[in-house]
Amino acid sequence: MPRLPKLSLSILVPVCIFILYLGLVSGEYFYEHAELNEQLALRQSEQIQKDLFRMRHVVETSLLIQDLERIEQEVALVSTDQNMMVYVILDSASEIQFANHIIWRESNATNVLEGYSADLHRSVISNNKSYIKVNFERLSIQAYYPLNANSRYSNSNSVELIYLEYDIANLLAEAVDSLLKRFIEIWGIGALLLSLFCVMLHYLLIRPLTQLSQAAKNLDSPDFNTDILCASTELINLRDYLNQVNGRLSRSKKRLNDAEQRWLFAVEGARNGIWDWCISTGDVFVSDRWKDILGYQPYELDNDYSVWESRLHRDDKAQVLNTLQNYINNQHEYYESVHRLRHKDGRYIWILDRGKIVEWDERGRPSRIIGTITDVSGDVKSQNITNDKQGHNGLTDLINRDVLADQLYDLQVFSRKTGQFSALLMINLDNFKLINDALGRQLGDRLLMQIAARLSGTFSSAGLVARLGADEFVILAKNFGNEIDQANKRALALASEVRQLIGRGFTISDQNLTISARIGLVVFDGIESLEPQVLLARADSALEQAKDSRSNGCAIYQAELDQNQVQPFKLQNELKLAIHNQQMSLVYQPVVDQAGQLNSVEVLMRWYHPQYGYISPRKFIASAELSDCIFELELWALDKVCEVIRELQQANATVPIMSLNVSSRHFHQDHFVNVIMNRINAAQISPTLLQFELAEDVFVVNANVARNKIAELQRFGVNIAMDNFGSGSCAVHLLQGIRFSQVKLAAVYLEDIEFNPETFNIISAIVEFAAKLNFPVVAKQIENKQQLNLLTHAKCTWFQGYIISRPLVHDDIIQLIKTQLSLSVVP
Repeated sequence: MPRLPKLSLSILVPVCIFILYLGLVSGEYFYEHAELNEQLALRQSEQIQKDLFRMRHVVETSLLIQDLERIEQEVALVSTDQNMMVYVILDSASEIQFANHIIWRESNATNVLEGYSADLHRSVISNNKSYIKVNFERLSIQAYYPLNANSRYSNSNSVELIYLEYDIANLLAEAVDSLLKRFIEIWGIGALLLSLFCVMLHYLLIRPLTQLSQAAKNLDSPDFNTDILCASTELINLRDYLNQVNGRLSRSKKRLNDAEQRWLFAVEGARNGIWDWCISTGDVFVSDRWKDILGYQPYELDNDYSVWESRLHRDDKAQVLNTLQNYINNQHEYYESVHRLRHKDGRYIWILDRGKIVEWDERGRPSRIIGTITDVSGDVKSQNITNDKQGHNGLTDLINRDVLADQLYDLQVFSRKTGQFSALLMINLDNFKLINDALGRQLGDRLLMQIAARLSGTFSSAGLVARLGADEFVILAKNFGNEIDQANKRALALASEVRQLIGRGFTISDQNLTISARIGLVVFDGIESLEPQVLLARADSALEQAKDSRSNGCAIYQAELDQNQVQPFKLQNELKLAIHNQQMSLVYQPVVDQAGQLNSVEVLMRWYHPQYGYISPRKFIASAELSDCIFELELWALDKVCEVIRELQQANATVPIMSLNVSSRHFHQDHFVNVIMNRINAAQISPTLLQFELAEDVFVVNANVARNKIAELQRFGVNIAMDNFGSGSCAVHLLQGIRFSQVKLAAVYLEDIEFNPETFNIISAIVEFAAKLNFPVVAKQIENKQQLNLLTHAKCTWFQGYIISRPLVHDDIIQLIKTQLSLSVVP
């Protein structure tokens, strides 16, 4: 884009003023020139009109008495006007009977008069209306004036028109000369006044403004000076503003310097070393603390990229560089890595490395990254994260619970002495076992290592960070205040911060992993001295409560949680006995079409415990998924369903599709398909009578493997359905090419469908989208007629819920299938 030349106001303002003045005066001149011409022509035309009127009277009276000499005299009199170019009297054949020039007489006007028009002649006579026109091209006035003369003279032609052409060139020229003379006088006087005005403007405005501009250049230097004489209020205000800005700038520079010192102190005090990498030049600035973490003095390391890369552990180097490059290529939202750097003494230390792009070049490419490193070696050791002898990164042993117990005792003593509440946060990672099974233990261990480093690097200053089990961490925090309400709020705020920190996602071996967490909290003041196992049991109980969707993933322990509830840590042991002791059972809930005809049956597990009564499937299935019990439970359910199908076949009944829920952990087991098909073949039933319902999180890891397993099962004839369709935990593109026998609409959309029209629109859009993919939609958990009516209008294919049928026991479902009864659907 071309740049405009820089001009001083001393030149620019006068030039603009004079150009504007000249433009205005010139415009006025041309406007008056045009107006003057029009007025002169109009006045002359009016005079000609009067003369012609008089001439017509003379001609008409003279013809009546045959006094042609008088007409000749009148025409000769008119000829004395030097501006009269043409003055003729014509008959009907355009013959000139009288003229101001004798040579034109007895001639045809068309041949001798340049401006004459026979057509206008005939038009004027036919309309009996005069025609007078100012012709500025010829600088003349032309007139056609009809005569009412019926008398004839010697040549027997009737005289009917006076035609004239009057020259106005001299008249206009004199007027223009007078106008030009007047405007030259105006221009001269105006230019003189404008010059005086520009001089005043320069000294009163432009000169002080230039001085203020010059002072503004030195705003942050000792040469700053605003001792300038200003005449206008605006310039005085501007001068005062500059003085104020100078004062603010001085104070801001001091605050910035102080803030920089505080920031450096905070960063250094938090064990963080700073690095600043200019990507284009390769220059890397590392702070003194960064060097100190690696055991070096400030003067011992150069500011160069190789200083960092050369100290990476060879087993970590490829992954770290790949993670950093992916972040620079905008494939990840942030850069974060847990790896080893070589210390000055030759050993390797674990560091948590974080960075953020802060500058981009003109093409939008990253040009500068600033980050920090934190020494997490001690924290990693507290998690017992070590380097395996075989060379791969693993987790060996768990934290010594005796150490954690001592810390809990000490924390209670601290709370009693200070009167401050403390908190125990038990963190459970959702779906970690699924990720661990799908990706392998090595990558699962790497994920735990990054989670541990992230937690300890962020929260170790607040208290102890420890790992209890494969997917459980503990944070002990103190100083939550001396009021229980305040302590609860601060504990929940800390838990929310922990969930957000874990939920940012991780990048491991080019795998983008997203994992969420649930947190159970115990807030205590130490007055009641409790055994560590009691506090952990209470945190476990709160963790169970955090599964409720209304808890937002965090729950504080309440005493009533322990009443009539089996503690979660006991469930796994109880589950191992439940199947053998025949405590488990199955119920069957019909899925019907709009006509009420049975299409399929969802098989659901129930558990009646002799001591605790009925235990919620949500609770025991979640507990089973944390161990291998889930495999045994789902295989047991498959065997029972096969028995039901054989029973119906022996009764010659039409067998509907039996739909079983399969956990993502079980589905991702290497031998899942072989084990399932062996059981089905051993039962001697058709695989087409079975349907497996998978949750969307089956595609969270190893999506291609999951797609291949689905395709393999479908080749054997097994129906595959997707549960909680539309919940958003699965990217749509991952469903491409998969033929689901049905998809079950996520129940979350039914919560306010009766009261919120937008929810109905969303459901309709999801159903329409599924229809385009040829996915029949099942609306589940329908509880009332209004929901059923809306879902019917949304064009769902099949329906399931209490309004249609509750889950039926074995005998009832057998009876329903045998009788082929239809169930009411449309209200």
